[in-house]
Amino acid sequence: MAKQIIAACIIALLTSCSTAKMAVDESQWNNTQELAVKGRQGLLIKQKLSFGEYKTVSVNRSWTKGSSSFAGWATGRPGYNDYERVIGTEYSQRKQTIRFEMTDDKGNESSVFCLSRSREKDFMIGNNPNSLLNILLDISGKGDMSENTFWTKIFINNQSRSWEMLLDNEASQRNSKSYTGVVAQSHDDYYTIHPVYKIAGKNEKVYTMPVGAVGFELRNKEGKPVAAVSAIDKGAVYLNSTDPGEKFLLSNICAAILLRESI
Repeated sequence: MAKQIIAACIIALLTSCSTAKMAVDESQWNNTQELAVKGRQGLLIKQKLSFGEYKTVSVNRSWTKGSSSFAGWATGRPGYNDYERVIGTEYSQRKQTIRFEMTDDKGNESSVFCLSRSREKDFMIGNNPNSLLNILLDISGKGDMSENTFWTKIFINNQSRSWEMLLDNEASQRNSKSYTGVVAQSHDDYYTIHPVYKIAGKNEKVYTMPVGAVGFELRNKEGKPVAAVSAIDKGAVYLNSTDPGEKFLLSNICAAILLRESI
């Protein structure tokens, strides 16, 4: 939190109070959609978050309230690839949890479960090297998480296989120029998450933040940026994909990152 406050002060100083934007590498963004975020105010609970055609249907503190999918998942989802790793039901109503659903104008739907301030020992990993958490740690190159890791589980259109995200809130700010988070469904299907520490100020002049990050960039496994999310002011989402299904997934990831600040 301290680094976020420092980062906000630096933005104001570098831009001389002019409107600042997160800076992305234009040469890497060929199909860019810049979408302004609406509804990002206060704690967002029971409010609606939207950008472009993507919008949350609901945002709730507890995973269990109004959720038909959580009841079965909290105790394991028989028949699902990752049912053997379960998070304890005692976390379901803690204040650091958020659940939301998202839709778009093409009929896609999702259920998303988020847990902040989590630790590796909060999860029942067992000896299964194919568990999604072990895969996430393997892809990111980290064998441990801090006491403040943001964990997200995303179900798209009732698919049996979920996507999971690990984003270390502390490391991503402290080591913004080297940190890598990850979103994965398997060893072969994943995206990496990279803090963005450059901002465009007056006359589009680009400044590099000495500490902290102002947003995150998502890259596919080939290293190409496919989405980004800015935390400056009301927020903005950048999509760099032409595939509708991928864009919906990326929008869910961006929404979860925006909501993590309200947990």
